Amino acid sequence: MAIVDKNMFVALDALANNFNLPKDYLKKLAEENLIPSLNVNARLRFSIAGVQQALDKLAAKGVGDA
Repeated sequence: MAIVDKNMFVALDALANNFNLPKDYLKKLAEENLIPSLNVNARLRFSIAGVQQALDKLAAKGVGDA
């Protein structure tokens, strides 16, 4: 599933598909407040644009390097 509108909020599954990253990894980043998320009725929602910015910053810092 390709996401076209980068300003929309999406569920974790769609976020993982969009970035081709594991859901568990993205959920962990959200729980550690390393990527922005909203908790809507006990379900996480994500801004594609906001997560992209946060991931770019994390990559520049080398967070998550093995």
